[in-house]
Amino acid sequence: MEFEVINIIVFVTGIILGFVAALAFKSMSQRSSQLKSSATTATIDALQQDIERRQVLADDHFMQVNTQLTALDRKIADLRKVLSEGSSQLSGISISATPAIKMATNEEETTELDLAYVPRDYANKEQNEAGTLSEGFGLRRDQDEPSTPKAS
Repeated sequence: MEFEVINIIVFVTGIILGFVAALAFKSMSQRSSQLKSSATTATIDALQQDIERRQVLADDHFMQVNTQLTALDRKIADLRKVLSEGSSQLSGISISATPAIKMATNEEETTELDLAYVPRDYANKEQNEAGTLSEGFGLRRDQDEPSTPKAS
């Protein structure tokens, strides 16, 4: 009977040690998951701060570029004004101080470039003679030309 009692004591002790080991393992895994989640949160926060810092740098860069473009626009306007004044003093040619870009706001407003032209004939011709771009050019025989017999 003593052997049975020892077996029961060993069995109960094994069950108790198993529960203690399981609880210890569970608490260790919870700690490691908390550390991982806090490390992940720290990593996400660090990435968010880095993205915000880079966004601020990009915004500053674009503001500087915009400021420089505005200054260049002013400088170009001043140089155009100086050029127009200088050209009017040197010759009879006048250059407008403002750019000559005109945007058509209505459909009725058209410029000379908007109109379609018939192609011009630049070939040498007499006053009333049809040009090389006319539809009838080269289709008729002249009456003065002798007809050549066809060789069979």
